[in-house]
Amino acid sequence: MEIKHVSRNDIDAKVEEVFVHFFPDFPQRVFLPPLDDVVEGFTERYKIPFYFDYDLGIGDGGKKILGRFDFHPRAIFVDRSLRRNGPRFRWTLAHEIGHLVLHRNITKDGECISREPRLVDTRTELRYGKKAKYSDLQWIEWQASQFAAAMILPRAALCVQLVRFQKSELHLGNAGRIYVDDQPVNRHLYRQTIEHLIRVFNTSVTILHRRLQDLGLLQDDRSENRARIGYLMKSLLDTDW
Repeated sequence: MEIKHVSRNDIDAKVEEVFVHFFPDFPQRVFLPPLDDVVEGFTERYKIPFYFDYDLGIGDGGKKILGRFDFHPRAIFVDRSLRRNGPRFRWTLAHEIGHLVLHRNITKDGECISREPRLVDTRTELRYGKKAKYSDLQWIEWQASQFAAAMILPRAALCVQLVRFQKSELHLGNAGRIYVDDQPVNRHLYRQTIEHLIRVFNTSVTILHRRLQDLGLLQDDRSENRARIGYLMKSLLDTDW
């Protein structure tokens, strides 16, 4: 079957539907609902089991499996090596929830798209890239990562927190976007803002940086920006910071 190509905006809207489904007051929330509450919602309403205490082993290419979504019966796994509720754990869990929401009915020629009865995610599949690749499997992994970013950093909550911090703590008149270049003052404001948002949303600098750029909230004109972004993408999930 043909894999549906959906936009970032479509995925953001789908995440918001999930939040509203479980938390009708979500549009009025400044903070995102805890992922534990999302897990509880899927478990109680749809009997989806979540397992966090298994060693998921090694995948193709000798890479550690960090997350897994099983099609039949539906189940989500996050490897026990990930620190519970740390940024890597949260990213992996949200990525697997993305597979559940977006890809639970995907099959091809009577088989699961991965040619296995599950989707297995190592650090390669869990990367948060700018764009999807060309194969069906690479496309759905891109979708799951976009879903994870939208779930961990919902666009409305992120915008509210950004404006609030810039106005109350940085006393900026043009709150709502981040601009950084080689000027020390702009670097300092950038660093303060990023550190605040990391604390609020319990995510990594890599995920936050990419999400802000995807939403058009960050303009990075530093001279080393290109090299820096390459480094950040390579180091995705290597550390919790």
